[in-house]
Amino acid sequence: MKISFYYLVIVLFLCSCANIIIPSGGGKDVIAPILLKTHPPDKGLNFKESKITFHFNENIQENKWSDFFYISPLLGKNTRYKINNKTATIFLEDTLENNTTYSLHLNHCIKDVNEGNILEKLEYLFSTSNNIDTLKINGKLIDAKALEPKINTWVFLQKEDLEDSLCFKTKPLYVTKSDENGYFVFDNLDEKDYKLFSISGLDFVYHEGDKLGFINKLVSSINDSNLTVYLFDPLYEHKLNDTKDSLLQSDSALVGNITITSNLDANIIVQLFQDQQLKKEISFKNSPYIINDIKAGEYDIYLIVDNNKNNLWDTGSFILRKLPETIYRYKETLNIRTNWNLEIDWHIN
Repeated sequence: MKISFYYLVIVLFLCSCANIIIPSGGGKDVIAPILLKTHPPDKGLNFKESKITFHFNENIQENKWSDFFYISPLLGKNTRYKINNKTATIFLEDTLENNTTYSLHLNHCIKDVNEGNILEKLEYLFSTSNNIDTLKINGKLIDAKALEPKINTWVFLQKEDLEDSLCFKTKPLYVTKSDENGYFVFDNLDEKDYKLFSISGLDFVYHEGDKLGFINKLVSSINDSNLTVYLFDPLYEHKLNDTKDSLLQSDSALVGNITITSNLDANIIVQLFQDQQLKKEISFKNSPYIINDIKAGEYDIYLIVDNNKNNLWDTGSFILRKLPETIYRYKETLNIRTNWNLEIDWHIN
């Protein structure tokens, strides 16, 4: 009877242990810091403060601040900032212009301390007058040669009467950066015309190796939108490609042809790329562009408008106010099949 009692106690103890649940740490925090308030409030008028404080719901730290933070219009001094626990403070140590709307861009500048979740969008506006300017100029940055979007790249506006020779040497009026898709926007402009430029470097002065772009006319904060700015290397030199005619030596039993009909009335260079390597290049004076003996496979097709008829792609020149020669890429990869003539109608607006 005594043994049975002890046996019962042990069984009850084991059963109670089986029901114990160890607390879990919960799911991983994937939420970026949340802005609770700012002081002074966003979109303030007749602004005269010397600092702006952002209050968040959790402890924060900076994230590549020097890469992403900027104020437009630019200030004469570098902007000092301080991050402490749940607050970020920006100190305005320069004289602000009268009757001007300023925008502070902190996109991607803030992340939380524990998991490093980045706050992707954070902007702040204030005006030194009794109203906020609301006009815009927007567009997209494209690499003139590769036709790929240029991301996190400076775009800036200069006065319409500024001499061209000073445009890459003088502090800009308004600045912005392209986003992850190459798009840019100047918000909160006044009713004026500007010169528009872009540069791939860290500042607004041209250095060897930088790519630059410009719009070859004044842009209007009233009328201009959806602009396309092509960035180019002004020192680019065409290098002869030893492989560009290699497809002519393909086995004749494994080749196909392509006929391209286009509405372009200009000298054209057609390029065929495979795995980002130039495989064939040929010049034409008129449409249709017929290319024979192409090794079977998938290709990306490019058309270059050869303005000066030298059978080469020519880069731009800011000094001469000359844009790079235009390149078009066909919307889809083409499949060249053996003993097949592929016909495409390439209408270009």
